[in-house]
Amino acid sequence: MMSSLRLHKSLQKASLFSHTNNNLSLQKRCLHAFKEITSPFGCMTKVICTLGPSTDSKEMIDKLVLHGMTVARLNFSHAGDDYTYPTKLMDLVRNAPGRHVRLIDGAYEHNDGPKNIRAILVDTKGPEIRTRPLQGGVEVAEIASGAIVEITTEDVSSDPAPESAEGPHRIQVDYESIASTMEVGSKILLDDGLIELEVTDIDNDGIVQTVALNGGPIKKNKGVNLPNTAIDLPALTEKDKRDLKWSCENGADYVAASFIRTGANVRSVIAYLERCVQELQSEQPEKEFMRPLVISKIENKEGLDNFDEILHESDGIMVARGDLGVEIPFREVFAAQKMMVERCNRVGKPVIVATQMLDSMQKNPRPTRAEVTDVGTACLDGADAVMLSGETAAGKYPLEAIKAMKGVLSESEDIKLLKKQLYFSDHDVITSSSNYLEEEMHVVASSAVRTALEMDVNAIIVLSL
Repeated sequence: MMSSLRLHKSLQKASLFSHTNNNLSLQKRCLHAFKEITSPFGCMTKVICTLGPSTDSKEMIDKLVLHGMTVARLNFSHAGDDYTYPTKLMDLVRNAPGRHVRLIDGAYEHNDGPKNIRAILVDTKGPEIRTRPLQGGVEVAEIASGAIVEITTEDVSSDPAPESAEGPHRIQVDYESIASTMEVGSKILLDDGLIELEVTDIDNDGIVQTVALNGGPIKKNKGVNLPNTAIDLPALTEKDKRDLKWSCENGADYVAASFIRTGANVRSVIAYLERCVQELQSEQPEKEFMRPLVISKIENKEGLDNFDEILHESDGIMVARGDLGVEIPFREVFAAQKMMVERCNRVGKPVIVATQMLDSMQKNPRPTRAEVTDVGTACLDGADAVMLSGETAAGKYPLEAIKAMKGVLSESEDIKLLKKQLYFSDHDVITSSSNYLEEEMHVVASSAVRTALEMDVNAIIVLSL
């Protein structure tokens, strides 16, 4: 016998795709009632807030929680091996008013307060390619457009600095396989694409000769991107492994694995987390340890190409538009985002849209109209969560940012319901959708909605006892 509760959920899902117009107001009232029950903050889409200097006090974290933060993100990209600061942030989140649910010895525990269930996400640094100390040990080198730039893995800090921006320049990177990876005509991007180089030659000594297509300043420890190039970096660095073990030991709910390229990368991360949990459990048998869920960050062309296998192995996906917009042409980012959100929705796995959602609010108290549209569109497309990065970590207006985010999401969810009612009222849409006819409960739910449409009934009652 089919579970009546499962039927109720399937019926609810199917009914969102069609409804007679004279019931729009009733359905909207039902939506608001459901949203009030599930979230006192007026929307069901989750908001991830990155914690940092602007929000690292008890007062600010309490306010973020009360204004609707549902996930606190700890960014380990710029953190060292001293875990004092992230430990402090985690404790503040857990002790803030509201509920933070963790399964302890088979039972859920939470502190009293508003019904805000918040999680903790640890975002790893991941395997990256970066510039090393510059020629002459200078802090900044200016590269002119058209300058000759040698890319090498050799130490160049003792070499004399170029006499002018025209070079020639030598820049060391920390990727040993760069010469065997690159081809003539390939592009190398420095400092998030600020400087674009084109490979002109690769010599037998492993030196990659390039020409600068545009100029700009370069510093040590800046990111290096190799768009449209398969890179053989490991899924986890030694720093990542230390950070992941700390995450397991301190009960993080999620880890965001950076620069995931293949399904094998995801399996490596999960396997390492499981080993950490086993080791911690044997060392501290009196405590209960759980593996954090793995959110794979899609940040490059290879990750996009292998998206289906990555999705299959992952607990969730983050559309990390920052590095992705450097690795692929920026005009393709929106289509990639829509593709990933749709495929995650199709298989029922959570998807986060991240990076520059309300970026201007790092300096301004109000978002731009384009940012408002960006957040609303992500919600309408089916994002389960949206993320604030610098807006809450280092911005001047972190509280205004989360208020703006929640307001836009609430409006978008209302529009989402109305859109489905207005554009999917024809029952043929339901019956032709294979997504809703894969299981018995979907067939029953679809038939019930079709009957309701043809008979113009006002409601469908499902017993869920």
